[in-house]
Parts: sequence; structure tokens; C-alpha cells
Amino acid sequence: MAGTWTDTNAPIWSLPERGERGPKPRHSRAEIAAAAIRIADAEGIAAVTMRRVAADLGTGTMSLYNYVPAKEHLIQLMADQTAGEYTYPPSPAPDGRTAIADLARQGRDIARRHPWLPAVMHRPPPMGPSTLRYVDYFLGLLAGSVLGTAAKMETIAIINGFALMYGAMQAALDDERARTGITEQEQQAAPVKVLIDAASSGSYPNLSAALTAPSPPPRTADENFESCLIRLIDGALGG
Repeated sequence: MAGTWTDTNAPIWSLPERGERGPKPRHSRAEIAAAAIRIADAEGIAAVTMRRVAADLGTGTMSLYNYVPAKEHLIQLMADQTAGEYTYPPSPAPDGRTAIADLARQGRDIARRHPWLPAVMHRPPPMGPSTLRYVDYFLGLLAGSVLGTAAKMETIAIINGFALMYGAMQAALDDERARTGITEQEQQAAPVKVLIDAASSGSYPNLSAALTAPSPPPRTADENFESCLIRLIDGALGG
């Protein structure tokens, strides 16, 4: 059943485009979401308030409630609008694994552009049209697998969650390099030193044994992403 305009727990897509009161709308939901995303990209998700979004749009705060009844609905719009940044091939992908990897790379890049996104996904908002399209496309890529419906949905959640988390982490590292002048190599060396120091203390025998084994040459963040992604896909689909 569709919610009423005052139902703040309902998905915003189940509500009418605007309230019954107030002047004729001058802004679309897409415009409102875009304004909120601009603020979040520049200052973080905490900076997104109804007042700030209204000011960005040149309207009054109370007027904004004629379009978006609650902050929760604004978050729903923002999350779904970022999901609209995925692109899909015009015809079904011949290689499902390659297509899944492409989706994950897109998700990583989306989170890198919008590093606040994982923070609003700790309580996943209701799925809007763009998110549903993503899920539907991903399910199509899994159609030939032996996975059941629940396992398919788990696979989507695991791979998407990894991609968004990794993209946000890369964005944070990008920001650190821009602020401090530290290099990517220095960033990578810092946690390695922590592990080496811990292993040499004698308190972590398994860590010590792992670090004494031959290790591959250092990899870039993108190479690490690819390695982890392939492991996830192979683990989910078998390989």
C-alpha cells in the first residue's frame, strides 16, 4: 500500500511527487538529490541538512518539505541517484564474470566520487528505481549460476559492499595525499611497518610465520582491488 505524504517511514517513491499544500513545485526530486549530493561531496554527509539543501536551491526550508517530507527521504533520493551513475551494455553480457567485475569497478569509482555513500548504507535505504535496475541487471548476470535466490542476493550485497567500501577508502587516501603531500608508497608502507613491528615482538607467532614466507612485489591500490575482487567472484561462483 502506498504511504501517505506524512508517512516518514515509507519509501519516497510510494509518496506523491509533492504535498497537497504549497505553491506549484519548482524543483524535481532529481534536482533536490543533486543539490544534496553536491553538499555531501564537498563537505561530508553531516553537512547535508534540509536547511542547507533549501538554501542551495534558493528556496525556503519549509518549502522543501513539500517535495521531501523528511531527511530520511532525502537520503533515499541521494543513494538512488548515485546508483543511476552505473552504465549497462545495450545487450546481455556474454561473460557474466567479466560483467560482474565491471559493475564492481563502477561501484568503486562511484564511491570514490561520493565517499559519504557507504556511511548512509549502514541501514540500507529502500530501493529506488536506479537501485532496482542495478539489482535486476546483476541478477541477470547470475542467472546461469547454481546459486539460489538468497545466495544470489548475498553475492550482490557482498560484491557491491566491497566495491563501495574500497572506493571510499581510496577517496580517503586521495584526500590524505592532497592534504599532507604523503605519497602512495608512503601510505602503503605505514601499515606494513606496523605488521613487521608486531611480528618481531614475538607476541603474534602466526603473523610472524606469514611475514617470513615469500611475498609478491608491492601492488598498487587498483591491483589490490582487482585481486580481492577476483577472489570474491570466484568464491561466490566457484573457480
